[in-house]
Amino acid sequence: MSQENVEVVRRFYRRGVFPIDPQRLLDDWDPHGDYYPVEKFPEARPCHGVKEIEQFLRDYQQAWDHVDMTITAITPVRDDRVLVRAMMVGEGRESGISLEGELFQCYWLRHGRIFRQEDHLTEKGALHALGLSGETLEAAGLSE
Repeated sequence: MSQENVEVVRRFYRRGVFPIDPQRLLDDWDPHGDYYPVEKFPEARPCHGVKEIEQFLRDYQQAWDHVDMTITAITPVRDDRVLVRAMMVGEGRESGISLEGELFQCYWLRHGRIFRQEDHLTEKGALHALGLSGETLEAAGLSE
């Protein structure tokens, strides 16, 4: 099951998040799923259900001129979880502020759909969210 979940997350990335397509979200997400973006990002807030996730992503898209996410590693974690390490690059629409850095995204899946996503700025934070000990994948007993 873990490899199938990796493929669901890969498909989600291949489809891309922007521009926002509500049908694409419904195809990949459980309708009652939860999304927890990085708390330090402006206007970040927990989202419950596909409608709230869609609205948050629309607001996020409006704030940025462009945002590119590239997977640098994807790791299955037990049967129902996937950890993604991605490089995020963006530029603020009005502020012109540049954003570049790693983002760690934790996914929980059920029946081939994402039902929870948490974004973290550190690998250690992501591992902790997934219920694992250690500061790196290797220390947690995983590998890329």
